[in-house]
Amino acid sequence: MNVATNQRFSANKKSLPMKTYLKLCSLIILAIASVNSSQGAQTNLVQNLAFKLTVWFQGAPVTNGNTVTVKANSQSVVSKDILTWLGVATTNNFTGAQLLMVNQLGVPAAKSHMIVRVKTAGVTNNVDVSAFFGIITYVPTVNSYSYNLSNNVVSAGNYYGYWGFYLLENPSCPLLPVTFHVNGFGVDSVVNVVGKNKVVLGLADQFSITNAVGVGQVNGNPFLITGNVSITGKTVETHP
Repeated sequence: MNVATNQRFSANKKSLPMKTYLKLCSLIILAIASVNSSQGAQTNLVQNLAFKLTVWFQGAPVTNGNTVTVKANSQSVVSKDILTWLGVATTNNFTGAQLLMVNQLGVPAAKSHMIVRVKTAGVTNNVDVSAFFGIITYVPTVNSYSYNLSNNVVSAGNYYGYWGFYLLENPSCPLLPVTFHVNGFGVDSVVNVVGKNKVVLGLADQFSITNAVGVGQVNGNPFLITGNVSITGKTVETHP
């Protein structure tokens, strides 16, 4: 979805969920068996990354006699739009794909991976797009949780903070037509991930930034952007 000027826009637990993201442009199609098969058997937490945003941009002046009307235009941006732009950047067709976050359960220091999951003719592949995303915790969070004094195990709880979420340029993949960042108050509601026989496998962040505000550009043309970003779900995938 491209746009010309003045045309319609188209185109650590205390600080969680600040993650360490990959900084490489990975166009590699990853096997469904694992995000990182070299690590051997592992259990992954797979969550949905969703966008519900509104872009505001300047419309072209309209002259009617002696009256010139200038209007601010708006357009919604949702996850399928992000997938379209990532498809352009990585030269892939992401129609009908899923935008997901994958974390290895039980490994607090493990890197988070943003992936696009594509299913074609019964075959599922994951494209790692981590290099295009970033989350920043601007200040220490305000927390509600409990922990066990004997073993320092932290229970599920809520973490309130001021976060930023970025769709980033990537020098290795310069075709991304749209970039933006939004900042705002967010809630990280941490819940238990329960497996078979009610065994707790780990913790899952149910994260959202609501009423966020930021700026961005499409093909060099600036816009304002508002809305919500969320990371939700507790799907567990165990791979050999």
